[in-house]
Amino acid sequence: MKNRPFLLIAALFCGILSSLFAQQVREVPPRGPIKIQPAPRPLPGRGPIQVRPGGQAPQKASVNWAQQQLVFIGTLDTVLAGPVGRSFPPMFTHKLNFTVKEVIRGNLKPGDKIEASHVARQRVAPVFPLNASCIVGAEKSRGSYRVSAVEKVDPKNIASIRLSCVLPLGWTSQGGKVLSPWSGLKGKWPASQKEGATHFCAMTGRPALMVGSGASFSVEKVPPQVAIKWTNPDGDGEYKVTLSNPSKAPVTIPALRKMGNKILWEESLVVLCQGKPYPAPGASGILGVSSPVTLNPGQTVSGIVNPLALEGPQWPRGGYRITFQVCLGEMSSSQSFYYMSKHHDKIRGLLKAGKPIRSPDLGD
Repeated sequence: MKNRPFLLIAALFCGILSSLFAQQVREVPPRGPIKIQPAPRPLPGRGPIQVRPGGQAPQKASVNWAQQQLVFIGTLDTVLAGPVGRSFPPMFTHKLNFTVKEVIRGNLKPGDKIEASHVARQRVAPVFPLNASCIVGAEKSRGSYRVSAVEKVDPKNIASIRLSCVLPLGWTSQGGKVLSPWSGLKGKWPASQKEGATHFCAMTGRPALMVGSGASFSVEKVPPQVAIKWTNPDGDGEYKVTLSNPSKAPVTIPALRKMGNKILWEESLVVLCQGKPYPAPGASGILGVSSPVTLNPGQTVSGIVNPLALEGPQWPRGGYRITFQVCLGEMSSSQSFYYMSKHHDKIRGLLKAGKPIRSPDLGD
């Protein structure tokens, strides 16, 4: 009984401490879920590159020779390794020197010696068949050659490669069936109009037609109506395709069709993108009788194509480059295009809706 006052005081003191402690705990704000932040990537050019020198490259898809601008058989004389891009996988660069022995597609000549660049983004350094007979797929842009495929000649595959290169760019031969980029369209080529061709599209009956050696072919970017820094340095997707006759005699271009005085650019051009051929935007197939365009000496004709209207490619997100290969018959030009999604998605939306991408109020 004598200890009762002491016990009451102790109980009261403990209650006050418990109340204060609970209040402090309640006043601490909740922490919420723990967020894991990604570690910053090293700056370009910093840190070592893990590279496997030599060895076999990873298994790749077979080369689509039908989409190569230039195809030739030649001897690989020298290989000069260049800088290795600091990326993952690394980007290997080389200079390759060839002596041309046989031309399968393009305007090279036997005996020509060419130097070409080669770029491969893969885990291991590529190995080339030095001093061996090779079949080479390449393109020429701005006066320089770039090799996209180089393989040691295999006699078992040469016949099929030759057939692929007899066809216009974008055409394919599958199991003996020839297909054109217009195979998915409903329009059927007039059955009576053979144009002296050897091969025909199995789906549309369209003849495989070429440009020929007399005309020159070029493609150039069209400047945008409004240039935006860091956004559309390559424009808004428009390309000007030009054919000209530099000779002193008329030149007929079978691959470029017309009806009356109207040149059918949309029905004649093909665009290759991400390994797939597409008819030019707006194509529906040539239903009536058409005729080839003939250029008089010194004459030039031009048309506009905008690959941003294509349905099918995987368009980049953010800012990234995409390549378009604009083709007419056996001729083509590859164009690297900087695509900024926040800007060019809107351009594609206008094209899909059939609206102009240039405002008449602003002028050209």
